[in-house]
Amino acid sequence: MKKRLYLFLILLYSSSFLFSQTTDLSINIEVQDLSGTAISQVDIYEDFQYLITLSNSGNAINNASISVDFDDDITILSTSSQNNINGASDVSGISIAANVLTATVANMPNNSSVEFLVLVSAPTNLGGIAVNGSISPPAGTTDTNTSNNQSIISIDVLDIVIDFEVTHTQVSPTPGTPVGAWGDEVTYQFTITNNSAIDFPVEVIRGRLILTSLLGNGQPFAEFISIECIDSTNGTLCPDLSTIAGSSSSVTTSNVSTAPSIFTFNDGFEITSGGSITFEMAYRYTNFTCSSDPMPIMVDSFIEIALNHANVSSNLSNFVETVLPNADQCPTTDACIETQIIDPTDTTDIDYNEEVTFETTVCNNGPSEAPLFFFIQNLSANVDWDIISVNCITTTGPVTCGDFTISDNGQLWVSSEFVLQPNTTITIETVVVFLEPPCNPFPTQIDATIKSQIVLLPTQTIDTNTDNNYYYNYITLPTEEPCDTEDISDIQVTKTQIFPESPIGSSQTNTAEWGEITYEITVINDGNTDEPIQVQDHMPVPLVGDVPITGTLVSVECTGTTGTASCFTIANANIGVTFDGATEDGSFDTFWEILPEDNWILPANSSVSFTVTVDWQPECSTQPMIGTNYVRVNYVNNVPETNLGNNTAFVETYFAPCIDLVVQTYPEFAQVDTGEPFDWIVDISNSTTSSSAIDIQFENILDNAFTISGSPACSITSGSATCMSTFNISGNTITGVIPSMEAGSTIRVTIPVTAPNYGGGFNNIAEAFPNAADNEELTPETNISVNSVQVVSPVLDKLFFPDTIFEGGESELIFTVYNIASNPTQNGIAFTDNLPTGVTLTSSPVWIDANGCTATFSGVAGDTFVGITDLTFPSGVESCTFSVMVTSNVAGTYLNDFQNMSDTNNLDASQVSATLNVIVDPSNVDIEILKSVEPSEAIVGQEVTFTITATNIGTTQATGVQVLDALPVGYEYISATTSSGIFDDSSLSWSIPVLEPNQSETLQINVLVVASTDLLNVAFLNTLNEVDRDDSNNEDDAIVEISNCLSIPEGISPNGDSENDFLVIPCIERFPDNTIKIYNRYGTLIYETNNYDNSWDGRANRGIPKSSGLLPVGTYFYILEINGIAKPLQGYVYLNY
Repeated sequence: MKKRLYLFLILLYSSSFLFSQTTDLSINIEVQDLSGTAISQVDIYEDFQYLITLSNSGNAINNASISVDFDDDITILSTSSQNNINGASDVSGISIAANVLTATVANMPNNSSVEFLVLVSAPTNLGGIAVNGSISPPAGTTDTNTSNNQSIISIDVLDIVIDFEVTHTQVSPTPGTPVGAWGDEVTYQFTITNNSAIDFPVEVIRGRLILTSLLGNGQPFAEFISIECIDSTNGTLCPDLSTIAGSSSSVTTSNVSTAPSIFTFNDGFEITSGGSITFEMAYRYTNFTCSSDPMPIMVDSFIEIALNHANVSSNLSNFVETVLPNADQCPTTDACIETQIIDPTDTTDIDYNEEVTFETTVCNNGPSEAPLFFFIQNLSANVDWDIISVNCITTTGPVTCGDFTISDNGQLWVSSEFVLQPNTTITIETVVVFLEPPCNPFPTQIDATIKSQIVLLPTQTIDTNTDNNYYYNYITLPTEEPCDTEDISDIQVTKTQIFPESPIGSSQTNTAEWGEITYEITVINDGNTDEPIQVQDHMPVPLVGDVPITGTLVSVECTGTTGTASCFTIANANIGVTFDGATEDGSFDTFWEILPEDNWILPANSSVSFTVTVDWQPECSTQPMIGTNYVRVNYVNNVPETNLGNNTAFVETYFAPCIDLVVQTYPEFAQVDTGEPFDWIVDISNSTTSSSAIDIQFENILDNAFTISGSPACSITSGSATCMSTFNISGNTITGVIPSMEAGSTIRVTIPVTAPNYGGGFNNIAEAFPNAADNEELTPETNISVNSVQVVSPVLDKLFFPDTIFEGGESELIFTVYNIASNPTQNGIAFTDNLPTGVTLTSSPVWIDANGCTATFSGVAGDTFVGITDLTFPSGVESCTFSVMVTSNVAGTYLNDFQNMSDTNNLDASQVSATLNVIVDPSNVDIEILKSVEPSEAIVGQEVTFTITATNIGTTQATGVQVLDALPVGYEYISATTSSGIFDDSSLSWSIPVLEPNQSETLQINVLVVASTDLLNVAFLNTLNEVDRDDSNNEDDAIVEISNCLSIPEGISPNGDSENDFLVIPCIERFPDNTIKIYNRYGTLIYETNNYDNSWDGRANRGIPKSSGLLPVGTYFYILEINGIAKPLQGYVYLNY
């Protein structure tokens, strides 16, 4: 017969190892206030929490890793692990870098979960903030459902009133009392009070000074000495002031915005709601400038704070006046300059190209020296001059022409800087000619303006009369020559927005999408001569109040011509360079241009067209956001033009107002049971920083495992908005259009669903996006939310044991159904396992560990399936296990996984996988069992010996041989000896590790015959690692025959009839060394003899009468002891006559 065959090496592998290669992890993130209520909005700087639920619906794993990317502006305060379910470990190995939190969960059994609570503080900036979390199995393990490995959730940060007040006082000297002397210190105090409803940080504190006395009184020099925190209230802590930046500065301005900072503290610190903090500081003042009329100098000290939020009170403290000593007396002087035309003398009749001689006198009337320089300049708008010569011709006083130099700079000359002594003069002669301007279609008279000026360098010396520091000369020149008709030309340019086509972007009510705008620029030469042109395509310089915007040139190309024009290479294109229009020197931020040196010739009566694309990115604002693109064109040469008004063109594009939508979705419960109804919730908010949003596209995609059990509902939870009136449902996709949402509004979509009838992690994805032409989304990462729910159901596990057998061998297919002990009673669990082709049952399924579960099994020997129906889990039971024996006669690998499962109900069988390896048996083992007994005939009470011989008559080695001896109750075991192996006398099993071919081993069992029946003793081969090729010789038997020797009669009748007159014991003569004792019914010994010879005839030889006659009729008890027979023979004999 076939026996179960086990390969012991395979037994070393545990079932957990077999199933560690797949799992099903999920992550769910919910935003809560500190009481644990789900929220979609928080106030600035408010403390709130993220509840992160980590679940495993698949096979048990170790070291799952999580990563949660928090918005950069969120402050992470603390983390904690809680609510471990079904053996999940705490979240550990927590690391936070750049607001990305990483951690691990050491152990996550099937159907386990753990919550991870992250306490955070909201940022001070408004709008949407997103959190993106993910969970991953360890390397080498595959997650069978990665759709629930990520959770994205966003929240809207709302504004509240922030009110900080700063008060400032002077401590020493007493307010109003002047500082005693330059170099003395002044001590101040200031207090910052937080009148807001929340704790809030101060980012910066500055101590600043302005000059309140007249500038002519002089200016002081202030030096920072020290600062310390001397008091705080309501739990506010004094900050570390060791990093404070102290400085020194002259105080020269009365303008608060340009007032110097004497100290700056940049390390932000928090002031509690209703709390305050007080600092004491000291400055030292010294004299910085002198005064021509020394009077007391007064400065105002004030404190400025900076918050990351608007302050309803002033960020400036009150102003504290400090009275300082008088400044030193300043030296004074009077510098002067004057220019006269000395040739020609008639300044109204000067012609072009006629030499004109100027004589300039520079003087210092004292009393002090003065560092200075001087110059003369042509300020005429329509006429240039050529300087023919400039010469110093004379000086008076302590100055020479060699004390300075003069530089000719074209339309002006200028002296070098030098010190001019008092009571001196310098005379300079300048000769120039005025150049005739080109013809003008509209000729006018030319008036030339010449300016002379002397400039004192920064010094303590004061000029007592500044009116003579400059001088003007005016010259009348001839009227411009009129242009001939054939000399007049007109260069003109047009610019048109071609994508998107107008009227898109033409107004606030018809805006364009942020991004690329394409223009067509056409330059026309409406003249009679071919001319080189210069073109500049640029951003305008932004005006005060303009919404900041950047433009980046994407492409520019010459795309068309008319007349005889040609396209050339555009050499000056700043492609990819981002401009904002603001430049330091007042020039234009230029996208591309054609320069004079490019020598781009535009023929007469011809045109050239360019296609230009610019990427516009405004800064979000509630004001109109406009991208303005200018183009300018000019002739390189001075060609007279009839119309300068068409040399420029521009296009204004209005861009879509910006919004910040925030979407978060989460389940009503983080965990649900199979088949349980619950709601998916989607909150959509339009941030308070946004513009109004219209026609928002809503899409919600439920995992296909869910069943939509009712109509979605839309409600307005805050602000002003218009809800979706209808939803479109296609499968598990729900769409709709939100007509409008004002800033600060929130709507909620509630979707009723039913959980699947099997467990696992299943997600929901919600999105809300505006039409880009209507609204520009600032933070697209907050427009999508992904979250999951863990559906908890009983989970099936199965394995083959062993998982490797020989052809025709048996393996046990073990099924374990797991439930969470805290779950209520589970009913109706069912499944059918359709065995892989080639595998069949060899038994019916049986419980291994029912644990109170009840069920109906299906499948008998020979079937190719096994199943269970109506499985009921009592409340509080975690698992139940049953198994069935299977076999296969064909070598191969048989995968039995979730694809073999059918008819499942209320059960997660998605992770099951078991593999049976059936291998060819190369062995040729034939175990022969022979059994004999000696002696073969015995009497009760006699010892006999059974000999069992096990022989391998095959051709290959046999291992794990076990022989059982079925000793019947007619024998009593005494001892055993073996030639090899181990005999277990408790189970009467003989184990032989190895039997080589033709090797025989023996077992001898010594027993006592204790009965005359039930004496057939059978020995058989019980187990063998290999297949026994001939099971007909696997067992043998032997029996002991009981002889009539020593069979004592049950009665005698000594009456002289020669029948039964004596107690005759057969074969007693063979056992002469014997003793017999006979007792009456009272237990009295009445007969005893050694070497009994069958002579007792009913007479006593003990007691009274000793031998006087026959004993009375009755029953007597005997004991026969024979040397060599361990157990005496005893019984009753009846005496009668």
